[in-house]
This record gives sequence, C-alpha cells and structure tokens, in this order.
Amino acid sequence: MLAQSWLYGRRMTSPHDAILERHLKLPDQFNPHSSVAVLNTLAERIVFTDDVPSLLYDMHDNRQLTYEGMLTSVKLPFDCFWLEYRSVLGIGDVYEAKRAEYGALVMRMPNDRVRMYIVIGTDFVDLGTISSLAYVVEFEHWPPVMMPMLSKSLNSKALQFYINYAYNRDKIESKDEDATNIIGGIVTELIFGIFLVTQPKVYNDEKIEWHPKKQGARAKHGKPPLLEYRRIRLRITKPVKRYNSQPTARTRGIQCIDNEHDTESSDAINHRRYHKVMGHFRHYLRHDPAYTVWIEPHYRGDPALGITFTERDVTK
Repeated sequence: MLAQSWLYGRRMTSPHDAILERHLKLPDQFNPHSSVAVLNTLAERIVFTDDVPSLLYDMHDNRQLTYEGMLTSVKLPFDCFWLEYRSVLGIGDVYEAKRAEYGALVMRMPNDRVRMYIVIGTDFVDLGTISSLAYVVEFEHWPPVMMPMLSKSLNSKALQFYINYAYNRDKIESKDEDATNIIGGIVTELIFGIFLVTQPKVYNDEKIEWHPKKQGARAKHGKPPLLEYRRIRLRITKPVKRYNSQPTARTRGIQCIDNEHDTESSDAINHRRYHKVMGHFRHYLRHDPAYTVWIEPHYRGDPALGITFTERDVTK
C-alpha cells in the first residue's frame, strides 16, 4: 500500500509530512476509552486495486457519466480518510518506472472546507517505491464547484480549488500547461475514486491479524508492528444508467449487487468490535419509482470488544 510505503519506506520530505503522518500512523497500543473525536483523527483507508484513471475515462467515453455530474455531486464517505490507487497512465517515457501510485489524505476542516494532501509514489524497477507529498489542495465548497472558463467554447468549465502547497509551484504559477493539467487530472481522478467508493456493497469481509511470535520478533529487531485490520473487498458493478449533471434517483449511476453475504445484520454488528461505517448511497431499486438515500458515516459495534481499523480494497 502506498500509505505504508510513505510511512516506512523511502520518501522525499515536505513541510506537511507531520500532518500526514499524524493521521495515517495508527498507534501501537490504543486506549479503549478514547473519545470519538480522537478516533475521527485516524484516517480510514480505501485502496483501489484497479486502474482508476482508465475506468474514469472509459466511463466518460462510453457516456456512462459526465465529469461535471460526477464532480458536483460527490459526497465524502468519512470526514478523515485515505484513498489510493495505482496507474500505468502518466508514466510516459520513464522506462525505469513500472507504475505510479497516487493517494490522498482527505479531511473535512472545521470551517467545512475539504483539504487533500496528495502523495505520489513511483515504483522503479531497481529502486523500489519512492514517494513524496506532492500537493496540498483545498476546496471551499463540497461537493466541488465548476467555474466557467475563458475559452472559445462557451460550455467550458474548470474544477475550482486552491493550491496550498505544490512541489512545482513555480511551474503552476507560470501557467505551465503540463503542470496544471497534471494536478487537475490527479484531483479529478481522486474525486472519481471517492464517488465510486460510496456506491458498491460489501461482498467479502476478513480479519487480518498476525501471530504474536511474529510481532514479538519484529519488536526485538526494532521494526514497527504489522498492521492488524479488517479487509473489506468491494465490487463495483456496471453502470446501468447514464450519470448526468442533474442527478436524480434513477440516475445515480451504479447498481447495487444482489445476493451478497450479509455482514451488516444486527447479530453480526453486535458481536463485532467498534468500527466506523463508511458513508454511502443506499439504492432502493425494487421500489417504483426507484430511489436513493445517503447514509452518513457512523460508528457501530461493541466498544467493550475493542476497536477495529479497516482497509477497503475496491475492484470493478
């Protein structure tokens, strides 16, 4: 995972590293009496196993969504979370690189703005993964706002956000076309990932834990403990409606999966450790007319059994 590579691997430094580390690094020992406010500072993790940019551009080319419709209706699954994906797009002629990894810590700020701390990791054939915090961007409104552009096309609009930090700020401020296109593309892809992850349902749930002897051996050699967490595998089904700029209940875009294992029954929840549930759309497709509601992120489970942190692997 890019998050773990950035925390414990080779990385370039930035002025915002301490903030990212504070929200990404999970404590070795956790106080079961910690308040919800403390838990909310620890980023939930969402990992896409498929190439998000390719999926985005395919869906756009196939008229399964519009950029404006997706960008201006996306909701946050959590107030503090990490999202990452891999891609071969953008590698270009860098033949030493196998692929690139992109991730962002996404946070809702006290003033209700949304801030993204964007990390880029490059997986080199000989050097392994080298990562760095490349950008910090901020949205005054969420969902984001599209603003008209001064262009020959009267319908041209651009995504509005502020750049608080950029490793190549000089190129962006000089309006270098490649630099501005790259940051705009990455931000759009990240928002698309946020949009997608609120749609699917859980189909597999497993607990990842390590033998105490292995953890003890790592501690003896001064290595950080291996992360123990729940892995939730999500599957995204094919869109059955065009997602347009004026979304309605019938055009939410992605159909729910039927006949999945029920991991959210009352019995399962009552016998599960305390955990955070992701905000998501709930589709009522068998109603006439069909409709969709938004479920806010919330906590479930029994605090007496402990606290579980979750990685969500997403595939199409």
